[in-house]
This record gives sequence, structure tokens and C-alpha cells, in this order.
Amino acid sequence: MNGRNIFRPAAYLLIIAILGVSYSSAHAQTQTRHLVFSTYLGPKTPPTGPAHTFAQNCASDAQGNTYVTGATDVSNLPVSPNAFQQGPALNSTQSAFVAKYDPNGQPLWCTYLGGDNQSMGIGVAAMPNGGVVVVGLTTSDVSGPFPTKNAYQNQYHGNTDYFVTVFDANGNLTYSTYLGGSGVEGQSANQSTPFADDQNSGNCVAVDAQGLVYVAGMTSSSDFPVTPNHQQGVIGGGMDACLCIIDPSQSGASSLIYASFLGGGGDDQGHSVAVNASGSLIAVAGYTDSGYSGSSPLFPTTTNALAQKPASNFRSNGFVTQFSSSQPGSPTSTYNMLYSTYLGGTGTQDNPRDDTYGMTMDPSGRIVVTGRTEDQDFPMTASGPTIFNSTPSLTNDEPYVVKINPALNGPFSLVYSTFLGGAGGFCTSLAVDAQGTVYVAGESTAQGAPWAPGNLTSPANFPYTQNALIKALPTGSEHVIFMVIDPSGANLGYSTYLGGSGGDRAYGLAVDPTGNIILSGLTSSQDFPTKNPAQGTWPGGNQNAFVTKFSVNESMREWTRAYANLVKADDLGLLRQYRDKVLSKDPRGQVYKAQLYQNSGAALTVLMDHPELLLQAKNLIDANMGAVIQTLQGHRGTIYDSEAVLAFLQSFGEKSPPPLQAAVKGMQKELRQSHRQRKSFLGFRLH
Repeated sequence: MNGRNIFRPAAYLLIIAILGVSYSSAHAQTQTRHLVFSTYLGPKTPPTGPAHTFAQNCASDAQGNTYVTGATDVSNLPVSPNAFQQGPALNSTQSAFVAKYDPNGQPLWCTYLGGDNQSMGIGVAAMPNGGVVVVGLTTSDVSGPFPTKNAYQNQYHGNTDYFVTVFDANGNLTYSTYLGGSGVEGQSANQSTPFADDQNSGNCVAVDAQGLVYVAGMTSSSDFPVTPNHQQGVIGGGMDACLCIIDPSQSGASSLIYASFLGGGGDDQGHSVAVNASGSLIAVAGYTDSGYSGSSPLFPTTTNALAQKPASNFRSNGFVTQFSSSQPGSPTSTYNMLYSTYLGGTGTQDNPRDDTYGMTMDPSGRIVVTGRTEDQDFPMTASGPTIFNSTPSLTNDEPYVVKINPALNGPFSLVYSTFLGGAGGFCTSLAVDAQGTVYVAGESTAQGAPWAPGNLTSPANFPYTQNALIKALPTGSEHVIFMVIDPSGANLGYSTYLGGSGGDRAYGLAVDPTGNIILSGLTSSQDFPTKNPAQGTWPGGNQNAFVTKFSVNESMREWTRAYANLVKADDLGLLRQYRDKVLSKDPRGQVYKAQLYQNSGAALTVLMDHPELLLQAKNLIDANMGAVIQTLQGHRGTIYDSEAVLAFLQSFGEKSPPPLQAAVKGMQKELRQSHRQRKSFLGFRLH
């Protein structure tokens, strides 16, 4: 054997460790998330009595402007001089609001929105031609009606109705309608019990490239308006999810393009909706207890579902459903259910609760969801990508992220699933960027501890990364958590608390065109972190809204783009399996993985600073994935192209800093020893 051939597995293992195994460390080391702006949103002057303002959701438009909606019981929000509605309506005890900020966090306009009684904004999405659509709940009746224009439904139908309202970029009302029947849509409210912030998680509105508005929700109204092309024309249980599509460029009855129930014999709730640009794929996610205590029929599922029915002793599950539209925007379009599944555990505990809140869909139609679970047997990707795949001490809610490919069948449709750590927490909102990175936010009461990569057991503490903005906050209250998950679903790129000495909750999350992250929610912390604020001091009262934008530095963006071009998505999954099945189970592999993990930020910097090395690495990965596959199949994979590998290793070592050089030299020394003893090295053949 050519003596230089012993370097083949060393070089390839180095590539795997740097480019595949140690993604999360390098991702964290090469990014610095800091605040672009962070502001309170509450009354202009401190109120004399109890006061509550909270943000339910946020969105970003193509120019990087931020929109926020929520509810308030104060009469002096900082509205703009030309606001559509300068203050609460007569006899209103709670009003919705809509605010717009420029990319630097300076207010552009802010308006109240509502009639008498109670109104609350719960969902928001940017319109493709500028402006914003807001979806919310209202009990504003004929004595003080909710403002309407070109409405499908001009009148309040009783109990609680949805509203769907569109403003142009300057805050002018262009469309507004009630939407509901004689029962309850969303949640009930009255003078003594206003709408609550914690009853409407997820984002219930989405917009396609044509400007069609998609609304998901829940209704107990048997007379909820449905269109002739509905999927389900009759309510199935006490409360059903619903899906509606509105064309705000139309008026009156013509503006309702589609409306249908979605549910079984129990209670079903639509929390989030997503749509692709063309409007041909629509996804809805939420909560179902259809099947609990023998209720029938079950929630409607498809034969390719991950789970066509729930566990026998479940209390509730999430659900994920995807439809196709044959003619988006046409009132004669047909809607086919492509995929629909329960999402929950096998029920080894007594009456476990699972729920799905936030949801989005990537351009290929794959669906990513988040929520909470009480079930240790929540479906995990045992041998595939995951951050934490077990949680033996689960005694409270724990957040999760799941990615589903609806084009596949049964268990194969589960791309990845992971617990997120931190007993006593859940996540309500998420977004995915163009590279497939997942951003997720929620709240947790758990104390923090540093994330320990490679430990697949979910910790009771909240796992923060070393570059977290905030690593610890006072215990006893909930605090905002914000996490970044790499495209494989196997690593944390960033994880932090956000908040102060009081309680803090995040409900909204959006990604702007440059990859910055916007969070919105509520806080009772008078020391909530602010920067370049529109309102920098505590506005007073019990709680106020917050709006916070995190930046992503350019070096992380460059590396993410380079990484996406370097490693194919399918190859990345194989590299993860090699890490978990081979490298992590070999004592020497554990040492090498730890060494290379510590130096992976420097290693990636070397590759990014030398494009010729990056190209060599890509070619070597493409040429030698067969060796990894052989190793995963229980054989000893053989790596070829030794001259190219040796040249790469030599050049890489020459350009690396001393700590990384030392790690590579140590690997080479042990390789020579394995070669002399004619032993395989970490699953690879040495001849």
C-alpha cells in the first residue's frame, strides 16, 4: 500500500468533522446576534390603574418594515396623527391595534382598530404590494360596530366573530369584514373577561403572491359561512377548525373565495396557516381532541399520514394538514387533501397533552411546526437528525420542532423531529429562511444551562449557546426563549433568553428580507432590554407589548450560503448518521469530534478565506459519499482519490492556526499506528 494512502480517512474524517459533524459549533462561532432595535409599545403616559397591552403577532414586508398587532385596554397608545382610528371606540373595554415600524425600529404609523366591547388582533401578514392584513376577534355589535369596508359580512353574527382587515402601506383601510356565525369564533370575551393573550398562539393568516388572504381558525358555529367548493360542509363536533380564503381586491360576497370546516367529533382548533407563493399548496396546523373519550368521527387524516389516529389514552394531539388548490383565486377551484396527520405521542403516560401552534412551509412544500408536548414518546427521528431525541424526566410541557415532507408516506414523511429542552416551556411561533434554517420562539420557566452538543437527552434546563444575548434570568416567571436550528434539524446555531426581572412571553416571529429576526410579545419587566427604542422607558401598567429585532452578521450569512452550496441536503443527513452511529460510539472518534468541535469555527474560517480549499472539499465530499454509505451499512468504506485528499490535507494544515494543526497531527499519528496494526480506523478501510 502506498504509505500516503493512510491519510485518506484522516482527511475525509477531517472534512466530515468540520463540514458535517461540527456544524453547530461553527455556526455559533461565526455569528453574532445582537439587537438592531428593541422597544416597548404601551401608553404614552403611565395609567393610574391596571393596564394591559400585548402584541400577538408580527410580520415583515419586502422593504424590511415591521408590522405588529395585538390588543390594549389603554386609551393613549402612541398613535400617528393620521391614524385610521385615533382611540378606542365608545364603550370599548379592549381594542385591537396595528403598528408599523421602519427597518430601524422608528414608528411609521400606529392605529387603534375596533368597535364597542372587545377586539383583539391575533394574526398579521404583509401584503405583496405593500400594506398589511390583520386577523382578529371582536364582540363589537350593532350598537358600536367594528369598522368594515367592501365587506363579505357587514354585521356581527353573535358571541364572537373574526375580523379580516387590510391596510395599505400608509395605514389607509382598504378592506374589512366580519367573518363568523352565531356561535363562538376563536374565544369568548365580555366586559369582565376580555380576550386573553394566551388563547391564540400561532399565526392564523398568510398571503400568497396574488394578495389572496388565507385564514385558519376555530368555530362552534354550525352556520359558519362555507362555500360550495368546501372540503367539509358540516361542523363535526363541538368546535371545528376552519380554513377561509379572501380576495380583498373584491367586495361583498365575491370576496370570499373559499371557506370550509376541518374537524372530527371533538374540539379542533386551527392555530396557523401557510401558503406557497402561487397559492397551490396550503397548510393548516393546530389542536385536536377528536377521538378523546370515544368521540367520533376522528379528525380527518390521509392514508400517507404519520399517524392516522391518536393513541388510545391521549388527551389531545396536534394536527398538520396540507391541501392543494387547482385554480388559486378562483371560486370554482377544487381543494384536495394531500396529507393530514395527528401529531402526538404513543400515550405511554396517562392522558398526555400535545399541541401544535406555529407552522410554516418552505418553497418545496415541506412543513415545519412547533408547539408543546407532555409525552415522552412524542415521535422522534431516532437514527436521523435531532438535537434531543429523548426526555426521560418529562413532567411538564416541553417545546419541540418537527419537519414533515407531505410527499412521503407514514414514518418516511418525518424529516426530523426534536425536543428543544427546558421543562416547563413551549414554543408558539417559527419561521424558516431560504437556506432552511429554523427560527423558533416561545417561553420557558426553566433555568438555563450551556448546551452540550452530542448529548441527545433533553435537559430539564433551557439550553443556551455560549454567544447568547442573555444566559440567565430570574426564576419563578416565564421568559422569552429564542432558538436557531440548523437546516438539518440536528444542532442549535443560537439559543438565548430574552426578558427582564418580570414575566415575558413571545407570540410573534418574522424574518425580514436580510435575514434579521423580529420577535413580538408581552412583558411585565421594567428592565426589558431596549435599543434604539420608539418607547424606551417602562410605559406603566401591568404589562406592555415589546418589539425586538435581532441582527445576523454578514460573516454568518456568508458561511450559511457557502455551507448550503458545499453539502447537499441528502449528504448532510448521511454525515449526521455517520456521526451518531460510528464516530460518537468510538472512543477515539469521541476525542476527535471534541477536538474538531472546539476548532470548527477556525476551520471554517480557513475554508471561507481560501475558496480553492472550499472547492476541493466539495469535490471530495461528492466523490466519496459512497464510503460513508458503506460504513453505515456495516461495511468498512474505502475512500479513493488519495492524491487529491492528501493535497487538500497538506494545504489545509499549512493555512490552519496552531490549535487546529495540533488536532490534525494527533489524528495522523494515531492513523499511522492503526495502519501498522492493520486495523480499521473509525469505520474506514486503510488500504
